[in-house]
Amino acid sequence: MKARATVSAALNSFFFNKYKKLIVALLLIIFLFVLGEIVVSNFLSVSQMLLTVKLSSFIALFGLCQMIVIAAGGGGLDLSVGYTATITAVFTAKLMDGSNENIWIAILAALALGLVVGILNGFFISYIKLPPLVVTMAMSQIIQGAINVYTAGKNITGKPSPILQVIAAKTTGFVPNIVFLIVLLTIIVMLILYKTRVGVLLFGAGANPTAAHLSGVDVKRVRFVSYIMSGVLASLIGLLLLGNMGMAFKDMGSNYVMPSIAAVVVGGVSLNGGDGNYLGVVLGAIFLQTLTNLLVAIGWGDAGKWTGFGIVLFLLLIVYVSNRRKR
Repeated sequence: MKARATVSAALNSFFFNKYKKLIVALLLIIFLFVLGEIVVSNFLSVSQMLLTVKLSSFIALFGLCQMIVIAAGGGGLDLSVGYTATITAVFTAKLMDGSNENIWIAILAALALGLVVGILNGFFISYIKLPPLVVTMAMSQIIQGAINVYTAGKNITGKPSPILQVIAAKTTGFVPNIVFLIVLLTIIVMLILYKTRVGVLLFGAGANPTAAHLSGVDVKRVRFVSYIMSGVLASLIGLLLLGNMGMAFKDMGSNYVMPSIAAVVVGGVSLNGGDGNYLGVVLGAIFLQTLTNLLVAIGWGDAGKWTGFGIVLFLLLIVYVSNRRKR
C-alpha cells in the first residue's frame, strides 16, 4: 500500500510540475469569473463566458506571433504585429469591397505584406544584430506612417468579404465561429511544436543557441524565419480583424500588442526562449479578457484595463525573475 501511495504521489507531483503553468492560468481564470459573479450579476452566464472567449481570441492570435519569436530566443519580441494587421486590413478592405470574388487577391496581398515586414524585421534582428525591441518598434512606426499617408484626407473604403465575416464575427448555434478556429489552431500549433522538426529547431535555438549551432542548426536562420512567420500570421490576423469589425480603420490592431505579450507571460512562456505552450497562451488571453471585463464592469474603463495589465505583468515578471535567480 505504501508503495502504491508513493507511486501515486510521484505521478501527481510529476503531473503538477509538468502542467503547473497551465493549471495556474486556469485557476486564475476561474478565480476572476467567480469574483466577477460576486461583483456583477450574470458574469458566470454561458453567453458572457462565450463572449469573453470570443474577444480573447484575437489576443490569443497575436499571442501566437509573440510566442514564436520569443521561443526562438535572442530576446525576441514583435511590437509590429498590431500595425502589420492594421495595414493589411486597410489595404485589403477596398480589394474585397464586400465580395467573395476577390478574397484570394486579398489573401495574397496580406501574405505579401506580412512577408515584407517579417523579412525586414528578421534580417535586421538576426543578421545585423540590432535589438528586437528597437527594430520592431521602428517597423511599427514606419507602418503607421504608411497608413497615415494612404489614408490622409480620405475615408477608408471597402468592406470584408462575407466569408471573413462568417468566420470572424458570426456564430454557429450559440458558439462564435472564431472559437472553433482557435481550438483548431491550438491543436495544429501544438502538434507542429511537439511532433515535428519545426519545434525542435525553434526550441533548440532558443534554449541553447551554442549547443544548437554545434549540432548543425543555423540559429540565425531559425530566428529570421520566426519573424517571417510572425509577420505573415499578423497579416492574416488583420483579415480576421477586418471580418470581425466589418470595416478598417487606423489603430485597429495596435491595441493588441501589449495584451499579446502579456498573454504569453501569463501563459507561462519563458522570456529567455526555448519553450512555448500555445494552450497556455490561449488561457493567458482568456485571463486578460476576463480581467478586462471585470475592470470595465466595476467602472474602471480603459484606464483600468491598462493599469490591470501593467500590474499583472509587473507581478508575473517579479515571479519570473525570482524563479530564475533560484535556479
